[in-house]
Amino acid sequence: MPFLQPVVLALNLQPGNEGSCYLLNVEGDIMKLRILPLPLLAVGLVLGCNPDPNPPSAPGSISTPAPVPGNAGQHAGNSITVRMNTVTAEGVGDSAGTITVTETADGLVFKPELQGLQAGEHGFHVHQNPSCEPAIKDGKPQAAASAGSHFDPADTSKHAGPDGQGHLGDLPMIRVDNSGNQQQVTAGRMKLEDLKNRSLVVHQQADDYATAPSGNSGSPIACGVIL
Repeated sequence: MPFLQPVVLALNLQPGNEGSCYLLNVEGDIMKLRILPLPLLAVGLVLGCNPDPNPPSAPGSISTPAPVPGNAGQHAGNSITVRMNTVTAEGVGDSAGTITVTETADGLVFKPELQGLQAGEHGFHVHQNPSCEPAIKDGKPQAAASAGSHFDPADTSKHAGPDGQGHLGDLPMIRVDNSGNQQQVTAGRMKLEDLKNRSLVVHQQADDYATAPSGNSGSPIACGVIL
């Protein structure tokens, strides 16, 4: 292959326009190549002229991914660790611990390791939207209301608990003993893929598995996003 001896024959430096440069090889052939616009001229001079006007790595072809929430769940094989945060009507607060979700032959096993929960039972649900932010509901801001309704792909509009034929997102309650220990719970109807782009919400009190929309379980107190 002939050795290329680059020689700049013409360069357009007018502001707002693209420039052009020419390379002359030893056999006298001329090849026209494009360079970057003037604001990026310095980079163009360092990297050289690009023979493709739309290269895969050109700045215009780079897309910026959407920002990932700070508490988005982390996937690892057949399990997800969901980082939970405290939530109030004012916004998302400090870390409240984690919930690890593992897919088994019996369904999804949720292992809570949360801080700050009072002893007793707490309503626990999968919500439709991957958000824990407050939102206006019934005319006032409410904690984690942007998470939306309980996950209900069959459109049953029924809050019937984990063993009923209502919301798929109705999970068994999280039970906390006097030492703060929490029992893991199993949702037999769910698979890990059901949790993608959803949120987990823990409520302040027990769920009666009947009253819409959340079984009289009180306000959300902890929430985590799964992407």
